[in-house]
Amino acid sequence: MLSILRNNVLTLFFIIVLAISFTTDAYSQYLINLMLVYVVVAQGLNLILGFAGMFAFAHGAFMAIGAYVSALLMNTLGVPYLIALPMAGLAAAFVGCVIGIPAIRVSGLYLAMVTIGVSEIVQWVLRHWKPVTGGTDGMLVASPTFFGVEFSDDFQSFYVIFVVCALMTVLAQFVIRSRLGRAFVAIREGEIAAQSSGINVARTKVFAFAISAFYAGIGGSLFSLTQHYINPENFNLYQTIMQFCMVIVGGSASLIGPFIGAVILTWLPELLRNAQAFQEIGFGLLLIVFVIFMPRGLAGLLISRNILPRERFSRAARLRKKPEASTSVVVERP
Repeated sequence: MLSILRNNVLTLFFIIVLAISFTTDAYSQYLINLMLVYVVVAQGLNLILGFAGMFAFAHGAFMAIGAYVSALLMNTLGVPYLIALPMAGLAAAFVGCVIGIPAIRVSGLYLAMVTIGVSEIVQWVLRHWKPVTGGTDGMLVASPTFFGVEFSDDFQSFYVIFVVCALMTVLAQFVIRSRLGRAFVAIREGEIAAQSSGINVARTKVFAFAISAFYAGIGGSLFSLTQHYINPENFNLYQTIMQFCMVIVGGSASLIGPFIGAVILTWLPELLRNAQAFQEIGFGLLLIVFVIFMPRGLAGLLISRNILPRERFSRAARLRKKPEASTSVVVERP
């Protein structure tokens, strides 16, 4: 029984969240919704940071693009949310491609500086393009309607966010275990070696930017659904740093890590609600502690203690797990 639970951690997570939603109060339901939104966003950041090894800090900007695009489509054009949601992700992915093409020429700290600059540019546009974005006053977000029923409260919105989060988790697993995911890891381990293996490094990096931005755009749209109101301050550098903390604390290059980080970093600010001045300091201390002493995050610690199952992303690794399988495995070159 314990072995079954260990090997189905994510399924167990969704079952527990679904069960809690039937017994919780309104504010706790809002926090659960927000936690699931951050699970989606953290998974996207984990793809580019943990698996592709690219220090990109424009996730808050991509999240803002998704939130504003879906809000404008629903408020101005009356587009149904089921259409506005993927459009928000695609808009963010398009901007991610545009940014990724020149950004792939740099790496490391220089890439971080470029993407921080992009985030500040997006912030400036949101504040000063007042006829469209509402400027610093922000804008109200219309409640979505499904089959004639308006989803206006957190209990109703939960089911939309829950289903989207589950689908995005399945998509993340597919990407990580695909040839593209293996190419991400190869580039992280060494660009020269990856290129010598036949991987188009530039194109793969652009894909990493686009997919990561798509997740952030979807997360931004879901975020606007939970808030019913958005303004530029929702997507500032603090938002990006908090998402970065989720990946580092939970465990980068891990499927389970973003879930652990999102749970902790969603509920931790509630514990520090009466000491908001120390929240940013607390996030900074968390980053320092985990980067120095626990670089694999909590997921890595739990896996090393055999509490969580060891994650296997490649087809060859899964075949090696079975003793009866043939030792002769043909691995396609990414």
